[in-house]
Amino acid sequence: MADDFRIYLKPIDMTVVGNDLKENTLGANVRMFTKKGEFPDTAGADIAIIGVNEGRPAHNNKECANAPDVIRSQFYRLYNHFDNLKIVDVGNISAGKEISDTYFAVKEVVHHFISNKVFVILMGGSNDIAYANYQAYENMNQLVNITCVDPCFDIGTDEDDNTSKSFVSKIIMHKPNYLFSYTNIGYQTYYVDKKVTHLLDSLYFDSFRLGLARRNIEEVEPSIRNSNMVSFDISAVKASDAPANANLSPNGFTGDEFCHLARYAGCSDKVSSFGIYEYNPILDNNMQTAKLIAQTLWYLIDGYCNRTNELPYKDADKFITYFVNSAVFGKEVIFYKSKLTNRWWMEVECPDHLKAKYAPNYLVSCSYKDYLDASNNNLPERWLQVYKKLM
Repeated sequence: MADDFRIYLKPIDMTVVGNDLKENTLGANVRMFTKKGEFPDTAGADIAIIGVNEGRPAHNNKECANAPDVIRSQFYRLYNHFDNLKIVDVGNISAGKEISDTYFAVKEVVHHFISNKVFVILMGGSNDIAYANYQAYENMNQLVNITCVDPCFDIGTDEDDNTSKSFVSKIIMHKPNYLFSYTNIGYQTYYVDKKVTHLLDSLYFDSFRLGLARRNIEEVEPSIRNSNMVSFDISAVKASDAPANANLSPNGFTGDEFCHLARYAGCSDKVSSFGIYEYNPILDNNMQTAKLIAQTLWYLIDGYCNRTNELPYKDADKFITYFVNSAVFGKEVIFYKSKLTNRWWMEVECPDHLKAKYAPNYLVSCSYKDYLDASNNNLPERWLQVYKKLM
C-alpha cells in the first residue's frame, strides 16, 4: 500500500476520547492513530475510520468540525462483538487553508481505502464532506449510486458555493459526471421547494418522504443496498432523540430507526463508504447525540459483519427465480429472491448501446412489494426509474 495518504492525517486527541477504555470495548480492540509517528498498520484492514475536522461550509453549525473525537469518546466505550474484523482508526483530516484543500485530502484518503477494498467510515464535520467522498470514486471507472438520509435535498443553485445546503447540486453538476442514481430518504416536504422535487423527478432520482419511510422502513432498504456510498445527516433524527444540531426539527426518524437504516448500509455488499455529519458537540446535553451516533456506527459495523456477498448471477443455486409477464412492458420481468436472506433483486433490460457495459440486463435491488406490483401488471416505480435512466 502506498503511504502518501498519511500526510493528510493527524493523531486522535486521546484527552477528548479518554484513556480509560475497558477491556473488550471497541476502543481496546481498534488500532488507532494516537501519537505522531506511530501510524497503525492498515494492511489487511476491513474497515477504516476517518474523522474530518471541517465545519466552515456548515449552515449555522460550524462547531460540527469538533465532532470526530467527541463521537469517539462514546463509540469506543461500546463493547466489541466483532472479533473477526480488523478495524483501524487513522485519525483526523484537519481543515485545509481553503475548503477545497479539505475536500482534496478527503478524496485522496477515501480513494486509497476504497480502491483497496477497505470499507470507509467518515465522521464529520459538515454534510458537504459527502461531495469529497463522491469525488473519491472518480478514478474507479464506475458509475456511482448515492443514498442520503436527510430532511432536505441540499440542492442549491449553480452559483452557490459548495455548502452543507447545496452539496448535492455540486455532485449532480460535477464533471466528469459518474453519478447514476441518487436517493433521498426521510425528506420533510415543508423544508423542500417543490421546484427541487420536480428537478429530482426529471432526473429520475428517487426520494422517500419521512412518513412513508417510517411507516414501511423495509421499503427503503433496497435503495440503500443498491448504493456505493451512504450519507447520514444527524438532523434527519427528531430533536428529542438527537438535540445536538443547530438545524434540528421536532420531526424526524427515531434513534432506533436511524440505527436500523445504518445496519441496512452495513449489510449491503455494495456500499463501500459511509459518512455521518452535522453533529455539534457544544449543543449536546449529557452526550445524548454522541451516544446515538456511536450506537448508529455500532449497528453499521454489525451489519457489515452480516454481509453475505450474494449475487444472483454469481450464486444462481442460492436464489429462486421468478418470471413475471408484463402486459405494460410487453416482455418478462425477472425477479430473484435469496434463499438465505429473503432479499429481492430484479432485472431491467438495457438498450442495445449499453448491453456491452451492463450485460443484457441491469440488476437492481428491490423488495417483495415490487414483485407483487409486477405480478399485478403494474411496473414497479423502482424498475421504471432505472429503465428511464438507462434510456
